[in-house]
Amino acid sequence: MKIMTHRHSPLFRTLCLAVFLQGVLACSALSQTPDAATKFRLAQSLEQAGEIERAAALYQELLAKAPSNFMYFDGVQRTLLALKRYDEAIGLITARLNSAPDDLSLRTLLGAVLYRAGRETEADEAWTRAIAAAASNPNTYRLVAGSMVESRLLDKAVATYRRGREACNDPMLFTMELAHLLVASMDYKGATQEYLRWLEQNPAQVSFVQNRMALFSWKPEGRDAAIEAVRAAIDRREDIRLYELLGWLHMEGKDFTGAYDVYRTIDKLSGSNGIGLYTFAERAFREKVFDLSAKAYRAALDAPLPQARRAAAMYGYATSLKELAAAPDSGLSYQPDFPLPAPESRPQYAGVIASYKEVIQRYPRTEFAARSYLQIGLIQFDKDFDLDGALASFDRVRGENPGLAMITHDVALKAGQVLTARGDTMAAMTRYLSVARTPAATPDQSDEANFRIAELDYFRGQFTAAVQRLDSLTLNLKADYANDALALRAVLQENSATAPNALKEFARADFLARQRKNTEAIALYQEIVKKFPQAFLVDDALIKAASLQARSGLYREAVGSYETLLNQFKESSVSLDRARFQMGEVFELGLKDPANAVACYEKVLVDYPHSVLSEQARSRIRRLRGDVQ
Repeated sequence: MKIMTHRHSPLFRTLCLAVFLQGVLACSALSQTPDAATKFRLAQSLEQAGEIERAAALYQELLAKAPSNFMYFDGVQRTLLALKRYDEAIGLITARLNSAPDDLSLRTLLGAVLYRAGRETEADEAWTRAIAAAASNPNTYRLVAGSMVESRLLDKAVATYRRGREACNDPMLFTMELAHLLVASMDYKGATQEYLRWLEQNPAQVSFVQNRMALFSWKPEGRDAAIEAVRAAIDRREDIRLYELLGWLHMEGKDFTGAYDVYRTIDKLSGSNGIGLYTFAERAFREKVFDLSAKAYRAALDAPLPQARRAAAMYGYATSLKELAAAPDSGLSYQPDFPLPAPESRPQYAGVIASYKEVIQRYPRTEFAARSYLQIGLIQFDKDFDLDGALASFDRVRGENPGLAMITHDVALKAGQVLTARGDTMAAMTRYLSVARTPAATPDQSDEANFRIAELDYFRGQFTAAVQRLDSLTLNLKADYANDALALRAVLQENSATAPNALKEFARADFLARQRKNTEAIALYQEIVKKFPQAFLVDDALIKAASLQARSGLYREAVGSYETLLNQFKESSVSLDRARFQMGEVFELGLKDPANAVACYEKVLVDYPHSVLSEQARSRIRRLRGDVQ
């Protein structure tokens, strides 16, 4: 039988090695005094090829002729251990110890081999004798403990390091070695105590210690043990670095209230006049804990914070207040899918706008003044639908900081949306083009501008142009507009050829909704359902009508629209899970009917088990049943 092998295959390499070894052995047989170096290389090759017995024999032959050669000795004991011929290995090491009784490495190795042979008591005695031979040398304990770690005797290794610490009369010895072992043993309190010893010796290395402790601080039990150890250390001595570590641990566990108290202490101890509080406020804001970020910004400003940070802190404080004011009036911790009706007045934003105006007054013609005008404009547009006021605020941004390109482009995009809501599509197009055509815009800004232009083409019935522009976009799926862009492209591609007239009416209704002409938009969506029942966009028209009815406080009418979709289009619509879920929100938040709300959410779970809304539906059910706060 002919065996075919590729020259790079494992089989080919194995055959070549076998031929080579046979050739070498044949040469050795012919020669009565082979060169020792050649024989040593042959032994190594055999060992690598898994021929351990033959390798051991060669190593032993070499060692017999040169007993002092450590490389031969190492080869013999290594292969004997691989063959589990422990008694021979022990005899070999013992014999070598007779000629070199002060060799700590040999004594340590003897303990390890005795342990592997199952002779644990003798192993302990060997390690003890190794330590006794040089009890005041720290490296003795490192060698013995390292041998114990290789044998997976972590507790014994810890005890050895601690014994060495006492014997050498140095409580700071072996901190990193002990910390590593204690983490592996899940003794997180002990590990933290060792890291604190290290920090005491190296006070500038707080970040290094945090990186090491991050290996277990993500676990609640690890974090709690670390906090306990750090607090105990603080009780013994007040050190700002210990407080920094404690604050970081609280932050790791998202305990921002506890972290805030710690950072107040840090600020007091460091005499930094609010910089510690400002640092905490920035982190809390990024974590969206806006009540504490506002509190910390305010405390930092009252410290008083140095002038170089005050503008940023004042802006951060105002923006934290804005985020707090944006919470739903019902006190819910989540934002419903459909828009709640807007109250006639929003007094909670009066203080927010006043805070932004204070930034503008104290720090005119700065980045923070420009950003404050942008935020005021967003409040006027998004919350009050004050189109004239929003445009006036946006136009003030350029005057405050005309050289800040990123803010200028953000303002142009927002102003374009305001002008669209006003119905002035030509002016809106001008604003969007100013961003789309400038290389100074970021990729996200450029993409958004092009999407907004495509949207204007859609509103005006220019569907081909809209599709071409959408197809040219490199969408960032994390951007706020990305889902809308994908949805618009899908609507255009589905309906521009099959139902162009329905699509024109649908675009006109969307444009009316954008201008918040809700009554007209609802009527047009409902007319589309009657006139074009076979169009793909009918279910979208019903959902949009229901959403606008909910926005307008017409909750019963909204439920009726959802029921029409669920009953009449249950065989064709891909939006049934969303319709059922949003109907549940109308019952829950609009009609204050928790029983029917739960029934709707349960239908989502039963009828659409793979829906992306399933987890939200479970959460709402638990909330309404009082299972969670």
